[in-house]
Amino acid sequence: MVDLGDGRKRVTSAEGGYEFVVPASWFVAPGGFGAPNPPNFGQVHVSSFDPKAAPTLDPARWMLPPSVGVMFDIQLWHVAQPKPLDQYVSNIILGPDTVARVGVGYTTIGGQAAYRFTMQNEHRFQRQDGTLVVTRQTEPVWIIATPRPDRVLVVFATPAENDHISVVDQAVAEMRIYTPFESRRPVTYQRDEILQKWSTSLTGKPVGERRVEAKLVPYDQALAVQPSGAAVAIYRLDHDPSELYWIVAVSGDDLPQGRGGPLGSPATPPPTRWILYDTPATTDNLAGTFSQIAAQGSWPPTFDALPDLCR
Repeated sequence: MVDLGDGRKRVTSAEGGYEFVVPASWFVAPGGFGAPNPPNFGQVHVSSFDPKAAPTLDPARWMLPPSVGVMFDIQLWHVAQPKPLDQYVSNIILGPDTVARVGVGYTTIGGQAAYRFTMQNEHRFQRQDGTLVVTRQTEPVWIIATPRPDRVLVVFATPAENDHISVVDQAVAEMRIYTPFESRRPVTYQRDEILQKWSTSLTGKPVGERRVEAKLVPYDQALAVQPSGAAVAIYRLDHDPSELYWIVAVSGDDLPQGRGGPLGSPATPPPTRWILYDTPATTDNLAGTFSQIAAQGSWPPTFDALPDLCR
Protein backbone atom coordinates (compact mmCIF):
# COMPACT_ATOMS: atom_id res chain seq x y z
CA MET A 1 0.00 0.00 0.00
CA VAL A 2 1.14 3.53 -0.75
CA ASP A 3 -0.18 6.64 0.99
CA LEU A 4 -0.87 9.20 -1.77
CA GLY A 5 -0.76 12.11 0.67
CA ASP A 6 -4.20 13.42 -0.31
CA GLY A 7 -6.38 11.37 2.02
CA ARG A 8 -6.21 8.29 -0.22
CA LYS A 9 -4.01 5.20 -0.52
CA ARG A 10 -3.17 2.93 -3.43
CA VAL A 11 -3.42 -0.84 -2.98
CA THR A 12 -1.51 -3.07 -5.43
CA SER A 13 -1.59 -6.83 -5.92
CA ALA A 14 1.26 -7.89 -8.19
CA GLU A 15 0.14 -11.51 -8.09
CA GLY A 16 -3.48 -10.62 -8.83
CA GLY A 17 -2.57 -8.07 -11.51
CA TYR A 18 -4.57 -5.08 -10.27
CA GLU A 19 -4.42 -1.89 -8.23
CA PHE A 20 -7.03 0.52 -6.87
CA VAL A 21 -7.34 3.61 -4.68
CA VAL A 22 -9.47 3.97 -1.52
CA PRO A 23 -9.67 6.50 1.33
CA ALA A 24 -6.61 6.35 3.58
CA SER A 25 -8.81 5.71 6.63
CA TRP A 26 -10.27 2.51 5.19
CA PHE A 27 -9.05 -0.86 6.42
CA VAL A 28 -7.30 -3.20 3.98
CA ALA A 29 -6.40 -6.84 4.71
CA PRO A 30 -5.46 -9.91 2.69
CA GLY A 31 -8.48 -11.91 1.60
CA GLY A 32 -9.17 -15.31 3.11
CA PHE A 33 -10.22 -16.79 6.42
CA GLY A 34 -7.63 -14.99 8.53
CA ALA A 35 -5.02 -16.28 10.97
CA PRO A 36 -3.72 -18.91 11.32
CA ASN A 37 -4.59 -19.56 7.66
CA PRO A 38 -2.32 -17.96 5.05
CA PRO A 39 -3.84 -15.22 2.85
CA ASN A 40 -5.64 -16.45 -0.24
CA PHE A 41 -3.85 -15.83 -3.52
CA GLY A 42 -4.52 -12.47 -5.19
CA GLN A 43 -7.38 -11.58 -2.82
CA VAL A 44 -7.99 -8.45 -0.78
CA HIS A 45 -10.68 -7.42 1.71
CA VAL A 46 -11.48 -3.73 2.26
CA SER A 47 -13.88 -2.07 4.70
CA SER A 48 -14.83 1.50 5.52
CA PHE A 49 -14.92 0.55 9.22
CA ASP A 50 -12.62 -1.24 11.67
CA PRO A 51 -13.67 -4.91 11.52
CA LYS A 52 -12.46 -5.42 15.11
CA ALA A 53 -14.85 -2.73 16.34
CA ALA A 54 -17.83 -3.88 14.27
CA PRO A 55 -20.91 -5.04 16.20
CA THR A 56 -21.52 -8.75 16.61
CA LEU A 57 -23.86 -10.12 13.99
CA ASP A 58 -27.46 -10.40 15.13
CA PRO A 59 -28.46 -14.06 14.59
CA ALA A 60 -31.94 -12.92 13.59
CA ARG A 61 -30.58 -10.79 10.75
CA TRP A 62 -27.14 -12.25 9.98
CA MET A 63 -26.15 -9.12 8.07
CA LEU A 64 -24.42 -6.00 9.34
CA PRO A 65 -26.73 -2.99 9.23
CA PRO A 66 -25.91 -0.58 6.38
CA SER A 67 -25.17 2.09 9.00
CA VAL A 68 -22.01 0.21 10.04
CA GLY A 69 -20.27 0.75 6.73
CA VAL A 70 -19.41 -0.99 3.49
CA MET A 71 -17.06 -3.82 2.58
CA PHE A 72 -15.67 -4.83 -0.76
CA ASP A 73 -13.57 -7.75 -1.88
CA ILE A 74 -11.47 -8.61 -4.91
CA GLN A 75 -10.89 -12.25 -5.82
CA LEU A 76 -9.21 -14.07 -8.68
CA TRP A 77 -11.26 -16.79 -10.41
CA HIS A 78 -10.17 -19.44 -12.91
CA VAL A 79 -12.05 -19.82 -16.19
CA ALA A 80 -12.13 -23.31 -17.68
CA GLN A 81 -13.36 -22.23 -21.12
CA PRO A 82 -13.61 -18.50 -21.93
CA LYS A 83 -17.18 -17.28 -22.53
CA PRO A 84 -18.91 -13.89 -22.60
CA LEU A 85 -18.70 -12.55 -19.03
CA ASP A 86 -22.46 -12.37 -18.52
CA GLN A 87 -22.68 -16.15 -18.94
CA TYR A 88 -20.77 -16.62 -15.67
CA VAL A 89 -23.30 -14.77 -13.54
CA SER A 90 -25.11 -17.92 -12.37
CA ASN A 91 -21.75 -19.50 -11.41
CA ILE A 92 -20.76 -16.72 -9.01
CA ILE A 93 -21.74 -17.91 -5.53
CA LEU A 94 -20.60 -15.63 -2.70
CA GLY A 95 -22.92 -16.69 0.12
CA PRO A 96 -25.94 -18.80 1.02
CA ASP A 97 -28.57 -16.06 1.07
CA THR A 98 -28.76 -14.96 -2.57
CA VAL A 99 -32.31 -15.20 -3.90
CA ALA A 100 -31.85 -13.47 -7.27
CA ARG A 101 -29.27 -12.03 -9.65
CA VAL A 102 -30.14 -9.00 -11.75
CA GLY A 103 -27.97 -8.02 -14.72
CA VAL A 104 -26.88 -4.38 -15.05
CA GLY A 105 -24.73 -4.49 -18.17
CA TYR A 106 -21.28 -4.36 -19.74
CA THR A 107 -18.68 -1.70 -19.08
CA THR A 108 -14.90 -1.26 -19.33
CA ILE A 109 -12.59 -1.29 -16.33
CA GLY A 110 -8.83 -0.81 -16.63
CA GLY A 111 -9.05 -1.29 -20.37
CA GLN A 112 -10.72 -4.70 -19.90
CA ALA A 113 -14.29 -5.80 -20.56
CA ALA A 114 -16.38 -6.06 -17.40
CA TYR A 115 -19.92 -7.10 -16.58
CA ARG A 116 -21.87 -5.79 -13.61
CA PHE A 117 -24.84 -7.42 -11.93
CA THR A 118 -26.57 -7.20 -8.56
CA MET A 119 -27.14 -9.98 -6.08
CA GLN A 120 -30.31 -9.71 -4.05
CA ASN A 121 -29.70 -11.29 -0.66
CA GLU A 122 -32.37 -12.28 1.84
CA HIS A 123 -32.02 -13.85 5.28
CA ARG A 124 -35.02 -15.35 7.10
CA PHE A 125 -35.07 -16.16 10.80
CA GLN A 126 -38.02 -17.35 12.89
CA ARG A 127 -37.91 -16.39 16.55
CA GLN A 128 -39.12 -18.72 19.29
CA ASP A 129 -42.36 -16.76 19.50
CA GLY A 130 -43.01 -17.50 15.82
CA THR A 131 -42.10 -14.04 14.56
CA LEU A 132 -40.43 -14.17 11.15
CA VAL A 133 -37.55 -11.71 10.70
CA VAL A 134 -36.64 -11.02 7.06
CA THR A 135 -33.51 -9.00 6.23
CA ARG A 136 -32.77 -7.89 2.68
CA GLN A 137 -29.66 -6.32 1.20
CA THR A 138 -28.22 -5.95 -2.29
CA GLU A 139 -24.66 -6.60 -3.39
CA PRO A 140 -23.14 -5.18 -6.60
CA VAL A 141 -20.76 -7.59 -8.35
CA TRP A 142 -18.31 -6.99 -11.19
CA ILE A 143 -16.76 -9.74 -13.34
CA ILE A 144 -13.66 -8.23 -14.96
CA ALA A 145 -11.62 -9.82 -17.75
CA THR A 146 -7.83 -9.88 -17.36
CA PRO A 147 -4.95 -10.09 -19.87
CA ARG A 148 -5.01 -13.85 -19.24
CA PRO A 149 -8.02 -15.56 -20.88
CA ASP A 150 -8.10 -18.23 -18.17
CA ARG A 151 -8.62 -15.75 -15.31
CA VAL A 152 -11.12 -13.08 -14.31
CA LEU A 153 -11.41 -10.78 -11.32
CA VAL A 154 -14.59 -10.92 -9.26
CA VAL A 155 -15.26 -7.77 -7.23
CA PHE A 156 -18.22 -7.41 -4.88
CA ALA A 157 -19.42 -4.88 -2.29
CA THR A 158 -21.71 -5.29 0.73
CA PRO A 159 -24.19 -3.70 1.22
CA ALA A 160 -25.19 -1.42 -1.62
CA GLU A 161 -27.53 0.39 0.78
CA ASN A 162 -24.59 2.09 2.56
CA ASP A 163 -23.71 5.69 1.69
CA HIS A 164 -20.09 4.72 0.96
CA ILE A 165 -21.10 2.56 -2.01
CA SER A 166 -20.35 5.50 -4.33
CA VAL A 167 -16.72 5.42 -3.11
CA VAL A 168 -16.55 1.72 -4.00
CA ASP A 169 -18.06 2.44 -7.41
CA GLN A 170 -15.33 4.98 -8.11
CA ALA A 171 -12.55 2.72 -6.80
CA VAL A 172 -13.68 -0.10 -9.09
CA ALA A 173 -14.22 2.16 -12.10
CA GLU A 174 -10.66 3.51 -11.77
CA MET A 175 -8.94 0.15 -11.19
CA ARG A 176 -5.81 -0.65 -13.17
CA ILE A 177 -5.62 -4.17 -14.60
CA TYR A 178 -2.34 -5.62 -15.86
CA THR A 179 -0.55 -8.93 -16.44
CA PRO A 180 0.15 -10.48 -13.03
CA PHE A 181 3.60 -11.28 -11.73
CA GLU A 182 4.33 -15.02 -11.70
CA SER A 183 6.83 -16.67 -9.37
CA ARG A 184 8.33 -20.12 -9.68
CA ARG A 185 9.39 -21.95 -6.56
CA PRO A 186 11.55 -25.07 -6.60
CA VAL A 187 10.12 -28.49 -5.77
CA THR A 188 10.97 -29.31 -2.16
CA TYR A 189 8.73 -32.35 -1.63
CA GLN A 190 10.05 -35.05 -3.97
CA ARG A 191 8.14 -37.83 -5.69
CA ASP A 192 10.26 -40.53 -4.00
CA GLU A 193 9.07 -39.31 -0.60
CA ILE A 194 5.45 -39.78 -1.64
CA LEU A 195 5.98 -43.23 -3.14
CA GLN A 196 7.88 -44.39 -0.06
CA LYS A 197 5.13 -43.15 2.23
CA TRP A 198 2.65 -45.57 0.64
CA SER A 199 4.91 -48.49 -0.24
CA THR A 200 6.56 -48.94 3.16
CA SER A 201 5.42 -48.88 6.79
CA LEU A 202 6.81 -46.62 9.50
CA THR A 203 9.33 -49.36 10.27
CA GLY A 204 10.49 -49.46 6.64
CA LYS A 205 8.85 -52.78 5.75
CA PRO A 206 6.90 -53.22 2.47
CA VAL A 207 3.12 -52.82 2.76
CA GLY A 208 1.13 -55.45 0.84
CA GLU A 209 0.42 -55.11 -2.86
CA ARG A 210 0.02 -51.47 -3.76
CA ARG A 211 0.28 -49.32 -6.86
CA VAL A 212 1.38 -45.77 -6.16
CA GLU A 213 1.97 -43.02 -8.74
CA ALA A 214 2.39 -39.25 -8.47
CA LYS A 215 2.30 -36.55 -11.17
CA LEU A 216 3.47 -32.97 -10.93
CA VAL A 217 0.91 -30.38 -12.13
CA PRO A 218 0.11 -26.68 -11.55
CA TYR A 219 -2.57 -25.89 -8.99
CA ASP A 220 -5.19 -24.90 -11.58
CA GLN A 221 -4.87 -28.34 -13.21
CA ALA A 222 -5.04 -29.96 -9.78
CA LEU A 223 -8.40 -28.24 -9.25
CA ALA A 224 -9.77 -29.75 -12.45
CA VAL A 225 -9.04 -33.25 -11.13
CA GLN A 226 -11.29 -32.79 -8.13
CA PRO A 227 -14.69 -34.51 -8.25
CA SER A 228 -16.84 -32.44 -10.65
CA GLY A 229 -13.95 -29.97 -10.99
CA ALA A 230 -13.65 -30.28 -14.76
CA ALA A 231 -17.35 -29.52 -15.14
CA VAL A 232 -17.20 -26.21 -13.25
CA ALA A 233 -17.11 -23.27 -15.65
CA ILE A 234 -15.49 -20.84 -13.21
CA TYR A 235 -14.13 -21.16 -9.67
CA ARG A 236 -12.22 -19.07 -7.15
CA LEU A 237 -8.45 -19.44 -6.97
CA ASP A 238 -7.31 -19.56 -3.34
CA HIS A 239 -3.73 -20.56 -4.22
CA ASP A 240 -1.23 -19.50 -6.86
CA PRO A 241 -2.47 -21.21 -10.06
CA SER A 242 1.18 -21.77 -11.06
CA GLU A 243 2.12 -23.38 -7.73
CA LEU A 244 3.13 -27.00 -8.25
CA TYR A 245 1.21 -29.86 -6.67
CA TRP A 246 1.62 -33.61 -6.68
CA ILE A 247 -1.50 -35.52 -7.72
CA VAL A 248 -1.19 -38.87 -5.99
CA ALA A 249 -3.04 -42.07 -6.87
CA VAL A 250 -2.92 -45.16 -4.65
CA SER A 251 -4.61 -48.55 -5.01
CA GLY A 252 -4.12 -51.96 -3.46
CA ASP A 253 -4.27 -53.65 -0.09
CA ASP A 254 -5.11 -52.27 3.35
CA LEU A 255 -5.77 -48.68 2.33
CA PRO A 256 -7.10 -46.30 5.01
CA GLN A 257 -10.70 -45.16 4.96
CA GLY A 258 -11.94 -41.60 5.24
CA ARG A 259 -14.10 -40.44 8.09
CA GLY A 260 -17.05 -42.80 8.00
CA GLY A 261 -15.53 -44.67 5.07
CA PRO A 262 -16.13 -43.94 1.39
CA LEU A 263 -18.91 -41.42 0.74
CA GLY A 264 -22.37 -42.95 0.86
CA SER A 265 -21.14 -46.21 2.42
CA PRO A 266 -23.27 -48.27 4.83
CA ALA A 267 -22.58 -48.59 8.56
CA THR A 268 -19.91 -51.20 7.83
CA PRO A 269 -18.11 -49.65 4.85
CA PRO A 270 -16.47 -51.83 2.21
CA PRO A 271 -12.69 -51.71 1.86
CA THR A 272 -11.13 -48.71 0.13
CA ARG A 273 -10.06 -49.65 -3.40
CA TRP A 274 -8.23 -46.47 -4.37
CA ILE A 275 -7.36 -42.98 -3.15
CA LEU A 276 -6.72 -39.80 -5.14
CA TYR A 277 -5.45 -36.59 -3.54
CA ASP A 278 -3.15 -33.63 -4.03
CA THR A 279 -0.32 -32.24 -1.90
CA PRO A 280 1.90 -29.16 -2.39
CA ALA A 281 5.28 -29.82 -3.97
CA THR A 282 6.96 -26.48 -3.26
CA THR A 283 6.30 -25.96 0.44
CA ASP A 284 6.68 -27.76 3.76
CA ASN A 285 2.96 -27.21 4.39
CA LEU A 286 1.59 -30.43 2.92
CA ALA A 287 -2.10 -29.53 3.33
CA GLY A 288 -3.75 -30.37 0.02
CA THR A 289 -6.96 -29.06 -1.47
CA PHE A 290 -8.89 -32.29 -1.99
CA SER A 291 -8.94 -36.05 -1.48
CA GLN A 292 -11.16 -38.74 -2.96
CA ILE A 293 -11.70 -42.24 -1.57
CA ALA A 294 -13.47 -44.95 -3.58
CA ALA A 295 -14.80 -48.39 -2.68
CA GLN A 296 -15.31 -49.44 -6.32
CA GLY A 297 -12.98 -49.79 -9.26
CA SER A 298 -9.27 -50.42 -9.13
CA TRP A 299 -7.75 -47.07 -10.15
CA PRO A 300 -8.88 -43.40 -10.34
CA PRO A 301 -10.23 -42.91 -13.88
CA THR A 302 -8.94 -39.33 -14.29
CA PHE A 303 -5.32 -39.96 -13.30
CA ASP A 304 -3.72 -41.58 -16.35
CA ALA A 305 -4.70 -38.74 -18.71
CA LEU A 306 -3.00 -36.12 -16.52
CA PRO A 307 0.17 -34.47 -17.81
CA ASP A 308 3.32 -34.75 -15.70
CA LEU A 309 5.82 -31.92 -15.46
CA CYS A 310 8.32 -34.19 -13.71
CA ARG A 311 9.93 -36.37 -16.37
